[in-house]
Amino acid sequence: MIFNVKRMIDTELHFASRFTNMTTEDWGLLFWNEGNKSSHDSNHAIIIDHLGVEATIKQILSFYKGKGITPRIYPSLKDGEYEMLKPHLEAHGFIVEPMETLKYYLHEEESHIMPNPDMEYRRLHSVDPALQDLIIAGGGGDWLIKVAQKQLHHPSYHLIGGFIDYELVCVASVSLFAGYSRLDDVLTHPVHRGKGYSSALIDHLIKYHKSLSDNYLYLYTAAPNAARIYEKGGFKEIPLNFTNFRAYRDL
Repeated sequence: MIFNVKRMIDTELHFASRFTNMTTEDWGLLFWNEGNKSSHDSNHAIIIDHLGVEATIKQILSFYKGKGITPRIYPSLKDGEYEMLKPHLEAHGFIVEPMETLKYYLHEEESHIMPNPDMEYRRLHSVDPALQDLIIAGGGGDWLIKVAQKQLHHPSYHLIGGFIDYELVCVASVSLFAGYSRLDDVLTHPVHRGKGYSSALIDHLIKYHKSLSDNYLYLYTAAPNAARIYEKGGFKEIPLNFTNFRAYRDL
C-alpha cells in the first residue's frame, strides 16, 4: 500500500471517536462528551465542507451551548482553511490563534536512538495510581485521566510504560487504524526528564508497532526538541501546506 496523505488526514480527523461521542454532519464532525467537558480533544468541531460556513458556525455554537461545553474548532488540515475561516469565526466571537510550529511526521527510516538496557517495557491496561501520578505530575488533569480510561478499553490502543527499577517513569501510545497508526501520549514524569527515557521508549514503540502491524506510523508535535528525537527515531516531516490553528469561544 502506497502512503496516502488524504487517508492519514482522515485518520487524524476521526481519531477522537475512539474515546468520545461523534456526530457526523453534512459539513463535518462534532465531538462531544458531557462527562468530560474540560477535554479539548473530547469536545470540538471540524468544519470539512466550508460551503455555507455561517450557518455551520451558528449550528456549532448552538450545539455546544446546549450542552454547556465551550465551543471549539479544530482544523480539517486543508490549504487556505485558516485564512478563510478566521474572519467568520472572529465575527461570531471566537478567539482564533495560529499554531505554525505544529508539524506531522511519518516513520520512514531505521531508528538511530540508543536503546536503554535498564528500562523495562509493559503494556498498561488500566489507570493505576502510578499512571495517575505521572499524568498529574506531567501537567494533565482529571480530563486526561478520563480520556486514558476510555482509550484503554479499546483493543487497538496500546499504552506502553517505561519502568526503571520497577518505577513508571514514562509512557507513550500507539493507536492502530485501517492502514495508519498514530503515535501519541508521550509523557515523562518531571522528576525523570532529561535522562533519555522517552527517547528509549520511542525506539521501543517503533519496534513494538512493527511486531503488531505493517501500518504507516505517524505523529504530530509542536515542540522542536521533541521533533529532533522523532527525527533520530527515523521520522520525517510530512510536507503539508496548511496553517494549523485553534479556535474557541467562551460560554
